[in-house]
Amino acid sequence: MHDMTKQIADFPVRNAFRHKLAEDGRESTTHQFVLPQYGIAGYYYPTVRANGQAKGRLHLFGPGLDAPIEEDVEQMVSDGMDFDDWRFGPLLMAVREPFKTIDLGWTGDRVQFEGQWNAIHPPYAFSMHPKGNPRYYGDDRTEQHGIIKGNLRIDGKDHALNDFMIRDHSWGPRVWGLNQHYKWFHATTQGVSVHFFEMMSFGKVETRGYLYKDGVMQHIEAIDYEIDYDDDMMHDRFRVTVTDMQGRSVFVDCKAFAKYQADLDPVVALNEAVVTVTINGEEGTGWCEFCWTRDYLNFARPYVRRFAW
Repeated sequence: MHDMTKQIADFPVRNAFRHKLAEDGRESTTHQFVLPQYGIAGYYYPTVRANGQAKGRLHLFGPGLDAPIEEDVEQMVSDGMDFDDWRFGPLLMAVREPFKTIDLGWTGDRVQFEGQWNAIHPPYAFSMHPKGNPRYYGDDRTEQHGIIKGNLRIDGKDHALNDFMIRDHSWGPRVWGLNQHYKWFHATTQGVSVHFFEMMSFGKVETRGYLYKDGVMQHIEAIDYEIDYDDDMMHDRFRVTVTDMQGRSVFVDCKAFAKYQADLDPVVALNEAVVTVTINGEEGTGWCEFCWTRDYLNFARPYVRRFAW
């Protein structure tokens, strides 16, 4: 059996910070707002290219808003600026204690956000898996769940934060269009955290992820799911049984409260379903992102009611 305890202990602290990238490299640290009590979801998304071209995005959507809000900034940053004090334009991200505590902030025209993220469990790196990280999707990536405490102000209205927040940090090449399809899934309750990334490329299916339960993190061995779609082929409900390499299983029942299509690449579309979840009778929240090639999505959508079950 794969010893994750040793791998977590040996994972370099340096990986919490900025990496030196190859020419086609890209580094991103996305943080997901999941706020069903306000009818709001979204993401805070710093990225940087190997040449120093940096972007910051704060996008919010959901039934609690009249329309999605998108605020963006882009500029060049110096080689010497690191994630211990990553700031430009309205954006601040500061790693205070690697893999444990991060300060986040945004001072935009309509949205102001300040908060501190604290990890619930150790980082899960795809390099910890026996098969490593698929090379076309980066040199490595970490996935982690935490609690965000702070405030989100939208058009002058305050929304106090004390909620689960997903954090995803990846670095290396990112070739979106090589994904024929993927499912990027997160679910968190007080007692359980689940993540899996099922990637379908080059005729192969690769799955990475973890089950964190009773203080123990272990690689996922198998996933078995059912999906309900709406007429636009957005996933409304997702039910999945996750089994790890120790034979432990949990059943996760997800219902979407906010949906959005992220337009980040000309070849693929990212359908975002932000969800409330139930695991073993315990309530929580999560995120379920489906990647589709645009040609397939446009072709399949008219058939979804007839053939998808």
